[in-house]
Amino acid sequence: MHESGDDALIARIADTLRGPAALSPGFEARVLAAVRAAPPSRIAAAWLWLHEPRAVAISPLGGLAMAAGLAGLMLVGVMQGSGERGAVPGAQAAAVAALGGPRPVTFVLLAPQASAVAVAGDFNGWDAARMPMVRGASGLWTIEVPLDPGRYQYAFVVDGRRFVADPAAPRAAGDDFGTPSSVVTVGARVTVPPGGSL
Repeated sequence: MHESGDDALIARIADTLRGPAALSPGFEARVLAAVRAAPPSRIAAAWLWLHEPRAVAISPLGGLAMAAGLAGLMLVGVMQGSGERGAVPGAQAAAVAALGGPRPVTFVLLAPQASAVAVAGDFNGWDAARMPMVRGASGLWTIEVPLDPGRYQYAFVVDGRRFVADPAAPRAAGDDFGTPSSVVTVGARVTVPPGGSL
């Protein structure tokens, strides 16, 4: 059989390849010198830059601006984390006013068969009579409501009796009294100085 002769040849080649390779004198030193001389990769350079200690100087005005920004972020977190409906406590109300005041929020519902639609939420005491929506072409109901920065729960009231969650917004966790409701989050107003840009 020819297979046994092929097996012997393969075994001799494998033994030769398993043996140590003959390297020229100084090969290892040349390789290590080339590695040390090569510029570091962008990732390695960025890592070294990030871990290099450096002094940072912050002016008092810069420190005050950073503290105000941190306080604003904490306020937004507190407002989003509170699951309470209704009024904002006094200290938070003052901070909300500092964030830029009310922002116009447009609520929209497509309900061509409805004869009346209103929006009710924790921003109006869940009173649908206070915010009737206007019917547009093809049964598109809209209303613009000025809301302070924060997180609000709301629902549409169709024909004065049926509460409907907004199909275009996230659902509120744990709907109260079995009424489906949605959530809207209003961000702070960003002001740009004249001639400035973001």
